[in-house]
Amino acid sequence: YISIVRTEDNPAATRGFSLALGYIPAKLLAPNSQVLGSVLGCLCGASRKDSLVGGEGDAETRRNAIVSLARVCKTVGINKNAIPITSPIHHLSKDQTDLVFSSLLASMEDYNTDRRGDVGSWSRIAAIDGLEALANLTIKASTAFLHSSGQGVSGLNYFTEAIVPPSFEKRLDFPVTDAAAEVQPRSKKNDGKCINLLFDEQLCCSILSALLKQLGEKLDAVRCKAGECLERLLTNDNPPLPFVPYRHTLIQALALNERGKNWADPTLTFPLLMKVVNIDDFTKPILSGVVI
Repeated sequence: YISIVRTEDNPAATRGFSLALGYIPAKLLAPNSQVLGSVLGCLCGASRKDSLVGGEGDAETRRNAIVSLARVCKTVGINKNAIPITSPIHHLSKDQTDLVFSSLLASMEDYNTDRRGDVGSWSRIAAIDGLEALANLTIKASTAFLHSSGQGVSGLNYFTEAIVPPSFEKRLDFPVTDAAAEVQPRSKKNDGKCINLLFDEQLCCSILSALLKQLGEKLDAVRCKAGECLERLLTNDNPPLPFVPYRHTLIQALALNERGKNWADPTLTFPLLMKVVNIDDFTKPILSGVVI
């Protein structure tokens, strides 16, 4: 399958086999790190906005590769330990999850067009689904957060009272195991174990910036998908999204407490989005999304 996706000049073949890679069982996808790495490398390469099939770009192959990336991550799962474990299935390592995140975020910049119009939007929509799925997987697999201790928490109190996540600056200066030690006393089940932090401030800000950029899209389908994804990420309690800059301001500006909005409606979405543009962290991506 990998060889066909990488070398075949027939778009029908690359479309089919890139999608088929996402439906292979875990024992074949990841018997070891090398095989899993080859699968991820193949799909990440095929999803690139400048990838070619027979000398030309193929939007369906790119989209199918993105869909399969998300499916592979769900099928294989993520290693919850900072050290490798013995298992018949090789779970995703931190380096591999970072590779997939980078590929999905890059696909959010796919604005390729052909005679059918903005076919890059197919990749962007698939990447939105993939980012949401992988974000939830990595947060659940990170042992630095209180949810991993099995204690029940609500989304709001989880971040204001129960836990103080290590700052980005501290993790620049110290190993992850030391920087994340601040949350250790809150979860006694983690005593004696190595903290595994798979989701951080930079990644959270990158994902939110990409989604807010797509929320300013001209295409109704892309705005709708981005708005629904933002609503779920920012209001979900299982697991709650950590490290959100200006969380309460963002929720209030987008009126996320009011469920059931039609994000495809420009008369509703753009006035809400212009309230968020005042948040410095998101000004540039929002404006770039509006003017593209």
